[in-house]
Amino acid sequence: MSRGCNCGDCGGVWRAAVDAVARWILGGVLLFSGAVKSVDPVGTSLYVDKYLATYSLEALLPLSVTIAVVLAVVEFALGVLLILGYHRRVTITLTLILTSIFFVVTLLSATLLPIGDCGCFGPMLRLEPWQSLAKNVVLPSLAILLYRNLRSRSAERYGVAGVVAIIVAIALPMAANLYSLRYLPIVDFMSYKVGTQLGAKVAEERAAEQEGARYTLRFRRLDTGQIVEFDASASECWHDANLEYLDSVATDNVVDAEYSDFRLYGADGEDYSLDVLGRKGRVALLCINRCTSVDDKSISGIERLLASYPRSGIVVLKACDYELDLIDDAETYRVDAQTLRNVVRADIGVVVLRDGVVEFKADIRDI
Repeated sequence: MSRGCNCGDCGGVWRAAVDAVARWILGGVLLFSGAVKSVDPVGTSLYVDKYLATYSLEALLPLSVTIAVVLAVVEFALGVLLILGYHRRVTITLTLILTSIFFVVTLLSATLLPIGDCGCFGPMLRLEPWQSLAKNVVLPSLAILLYRNLRSRSAERYGVAGVVAIIVAIALPMAANLYSLRYLPIVDFMSYKVGTQLGAKVAEERAAEQEGARYTLRFRRLDTGQIVEFDASASECWHDANLEYLDSVATDNVVDAEYSDFRLYGADGEDYSLDVLGRKGRVALLCINRCTSVDDKSISGIERLLASYPRSGIVVLKACDYELDLIDDAETYRVDAQTLRNVVRADIGVVVLRDGVVEFKADIRDI
């Protein structure tokens, strides 16, 4: 005769299954979040800057890159340990604290202190404040579930394998961060990545801007009473005796512009971005994000760049005030600091355009 189901055993099996699913979901999200932050720590630091400024913590701005790296490593490590099930008590407790902080921050972002894109997944995936809040309601809920289950699961997984898991979980994201800081992001998620038809896209957006707010003329047909609309440039509507003019309505035809901040300002205050991007052949953009980073290695890189391109093929873009004899006669434009940091993550970098298409990007030290 078969034995009946032991409810205690069934409950334990279900609890273990739910526990495993929660660990994998929570661990997977943290692992993914830490990984995408690790491949572009400078991009993540831009979001950190935004949060620090919003919360009036400007004194911490010099530490934004460090904060970005620490956050990426912690998320990645917690994700790995959650999935593997090592050091459960410490891992789950830290995860609960971290996700609770995320919940509070995104709640403020969605309500009292709007920030926009949360930067939860770095520059790779953009979430609106309410989308981010929804995510950060689910994650701490899973963390609370796992924390409550700790009472009935006293066994911990330590040993050599647990130590190795911690070392690997920290070393991998740290290596990715250090590589990306020394060179360029391992994966470029920005709008200026290699292969982008920058000239064509900027020209398209500028054309839309020129159209600006267009006007639509509204008339009423006298015979039917129907309301009809005409473009402001139309002339036939004024000569139709069956039409009675009512009013004009402004229609904003400018779409959300991805490159609206890409402006190259000359000494005269004019925007020369279309002129530079519209040039045929190769144009090397020497981007100086941080003037204090100009050292002997940077100067050597600039000298190699000058030796590789004719002076007419080099355009200097600066986000700071700096004078250097090597480039004092070069064509120079001023660019918004954050925009230039999005163009190339390096403090001093080079972006090569070919017929307006991004062909190459590098730190000046690697030229």
